[in-house]
Amino acid sequence: MEDKYRTFAYDYDEFGRIEEYLGAEKVFFQQLFSEKPVRTVLDCACGTGQHLYMMSEMGLEVVGSDYSEAMLEVAAKNLAALKKEIPLAQCDFRYLEKIYKEKFDAVVCLTTALPHLLSEHELLTALKSMKSRINDGGVLILTQGTTHYTLSLPSIEVVVNRSDFSRVFVKEQKEGSETIHVLDLYHSLKRTESNQYDIVYKIILDEDYHRLLTAAGFESIEIYGDYDRKPYDHESIRLIVVAQ
Repeated sequence: MEDKYRTFAYDYDEFGRIEEYLGAEKVFFQQLFSEKPVRTVLDCACGTGQHLYMMSEMGLEVVGSDYSEAMLEVAAKNLAALKKEIPLAQCDFRYLEKIYKEKFDAVVCLTTALPHLLSEHELLTALKSMKSRINDGGVLILTQGTTHYTLSLPSIEVVVNRSDFSRVFVKEQKEGSETIHVLDLYHSLKRTESNQYDIVYKIILDEDYHRLLTAAGFESIEIYGDYDRKPYDHESIRLIVVAQ
């Protein structure tokens, strides 16, 4: 795979500091992981480290991997600044077993990471690899912002709008995929440039997840529409999968 984040990684956290913007996610994971129960977690698309930090603060034993070496570089700096020592590894989540021989109570793949894979074969390969790293009775958690509802929204969305910086998403759908054109606009005395990053996602919705996860060998599959764990429907703003 190509590393789509090799330059975007260094400005990715204009969304917000990793310890500040997770909100209701923490409550969701606290409740879910106390029910299962979960003590060890592999975040296999850890990005700049926000979920690693959150889960470490919950008292969990966490490790993180990502395909992007640039994202891992930023994650290492972020976590060090917060005095967190969390193991990080460069790894393709289609082949987790190449790096991880141990198993975990939970594997998480969050923030629309899995849909970077654009073929059914790649998706199944990744899901089977994730399953192979989960302890008996453990869980896989997938989250994404792509839903039936968000696909119907206007194609232009301002996601960050500060006095010194704006981030705009321009969305384009075509043949089962969605391209997010990320436009970063700096407007301060320190920075005045603009940058564009193009991220392509396969459109995967609830019925697709049921089919793919069943084919990968998962049995119990729950799909929620938000962190309050209401069932997913066509008005949901998120798609959250919990599979055993």
